[in-house]
Amino acid sequence: MAVCTTCRQPGITPGEHACPGPRYEAVTFTRHKGQGITVDAAPPRVRMDVRVLVDRYAYLHMPAADRIVFADQVVYRITGYEDGALLLELVEDWRPAPTVQRPLTDEEAAAIKTRWKEQHGNGQAAHPVTVLNREEQP
Repeated sequence: MAVCTTCRQPGITPGEHACPGPRYEAVTFTRHKGQGITVDAAPPRVRMDVRVLVDRYAYLHMPAADRIVFADQVVYRITGYEDGALLLELVEDWRPAPTVQRPLTDEEAAAIKTRWKEQHGNGQAAHPVTVLNREEQP
């Protein structure tokens, strides 16, 4: 199956594909007071103005001549230069996967309730109870 190398559309035939061309987006950051910077969005292709390289608040460094690392979280490869902007392609994403908790199904909720009742639902106290009577002391 043929895949367009620009837009990644599968199932194309030569001559019939009207590719819109690569879409460039921006890398977005969030500054957390006292904790540093996190990368919110790391699109697969980025167009970045060359002046960003000399901006001291850009939170990037270049470990190699063709690599740019943003906030120690994502790595981009420089693929080209056009009209005063670098064209970048995402190489590595070191950000932790987002933790999204989906709602429990009825079967999952029933299984959790059953396990809890097996472990804790015996009608007794969770810990041994010692009854203290002040009247019995000498």
